[in-house]
Amino acid sequence: MTSKIFMSYSRRELGFVDDLVSKLEGENYDVWLDYRALIPGSPWNVQIDKGLTEADTVLLVVSKAAIASEYVALEWRHFLETKKRVILLIFEAVDLPKELEQYEWVDFRGSYKAGLAELFSQLKQPIQEEHPVPETGFKAPWIVWVAILVSALVALLSLSEYWTLFIPWILFPLPYRIYKRNFDFTHVQTALLALPVASVLSLVVYEDPTLDVVVWSGIMYGLILLFILRTPAMQRWGKPEAIIPKYINPHDPKISNPTPIPFYVDYAVQDRVIAEDLIATLKKYGHPQVNTIQEAKAVFALISRFKSDTEADSEKQMLFPILIQTNNDISKALSRIQWIDFRPGVRGLDVIAQLLPNPKELLKALGMRPVSSQTVYSPLITAIYYFILFLTVVNIGSSISYLLTPPIDLIPSDYVELGANMLLFGGLAYLMVKGLTSRKGLFSSLWQILLGVVVMWGLTYWQKVLDGRIVSEIVDAGIDINTIPYNFVNVAEYIYLIGIAVTGFVFFRNMRDAKRWFPAKK
Repeated sequence: MTSKIFMSYSRRELGFVDDLVSKLEGENYDVWLDYRALIPGSPWNVQIDKGLTEADTVLLVVSKAAIASEYVALEWRHFLETKKRVILLIFEAVDLPKELEQYEWVDFRGSYKAGLAELFSQLKQPIQEEHPVPETGFKAPWIVWVAILVSALVALLSLSEYWTLFIPWILFPLPYRIYKRNFDFTHVQTALLALPVASVLSLVVYEDPTLDVVVWSGIMYGLILLFILRTPAMQRWGKPEAIIPKYINPHDPKISNPTPIPFYVDYAVQDRVIAEDLIATLKKYGHPQVNTIQEAKAVFALISRFKSDTEADSEKQMLFPILIQTNNDISKALSRIQWIDFRPGVRGLDVIAQLLPNPKELLKALGMRPVSSQTVYSPLITAIYYFILFLTVVNIGSSISYLLTPPIDLIPSDYVELGANMLLFGGLAYLMVKGLTSRKGLFSSLWQILLGVVVMWGLTYWQKVLDGRIVSEIVDAGIDINTIPYNFVNVAEYIYLIGIAVTGFVFFRNMRDAKRWFPAKK
């Protein structure tokens, strides 16, 4: 009879594992899952060894990534050496090491519900397998095939919005990427939400009745696809970048007077605002701040582009790496310790302060799921990013329409102005996005971003004036303007005004995130 389970898997199957563990815990099984069980502040290798020792059964999620992982191999070999029970959960059929071919298995490639029922039955009573474990063949839940079919329709329909550039760029290869499980959910969701806006603009601009069916079909199937991609089955199917970032509301431990722990916050000066907020919260709950890192019992190391290491000793101190910004050069010492993720926004400071004496409960209380392979920013930074992106593709797309297939013989100055406007807008957008996301260089401060937004308005107005002049040239040429599907007057302007309204709303709801994200002055 199984009592304690150790989950051995590759993070590429995070969505499947996260849901499965929830189902197991619902049946009252005690499950050791790394990102739910690891204690922040302590090296993870010792904790994993402890989890392996205490468990009596390992559930090995079989996939290409898992079988290729040296860390997963160490885990299942430990169980073989200690003669503990192993059950293979077949997520993908792959060639197995000879040592694993003899063990029990459950096929999860088709019906998830049937796989769960069989797993629960086997956990209660071991069985003797009558058939060899499947090592070849591709199977997928029926919803995956539906998603591929609908995405293929959306991909074709998205071509009508070629002028946006990024919508067909993201949606056209989507059927194959769903099959391979490696699409970026955040990007796809943005493209699907932008598709109705772009489609309505196309109807207004081109005034072509033949586009009605294409446009409305794109809107309908795009929304259907978005619903499908958000279903539990598709969330189990995708790799981490293909599933919804999941952040449960932090649990409030309701501890007003925790045991005082001397602490030190190790940070780069650019991350000073976040450090000050953390220090203030820790002090509010009675934790004393020490003057040097060596005096501290608990050290919080804020990791960003500006800092990737710390002098703290993880063998003698509780060390809490806090990820503010993705940093691929993080030191080996920090990479071996479970981190706290502040990339989606600073949250749970009170929880950290309350549970500092009991870090074992910290990750559960913060409600975080690892998203290291995803592009993650706070809601405000995400809103600014996509505002810049969508405005840019509308502006450039409208200019490209004139340059590639002009409705009349444009005068040379029109070509020069269209090209100059397009290059200036594209260059400005590139620099703004680079500064916003990297937190370095030009446009890495809020006032610089605001200045860039003002310049974008100037370029948008320039395009409006230029567009109006071209329309006048069309009229002067004796051509009925209603027969020309190129009238982009006010399109970028409308997008700008809508984007300002939406981004402004997000800004005023998340003003503190702006202060925390943009680097403090030295």
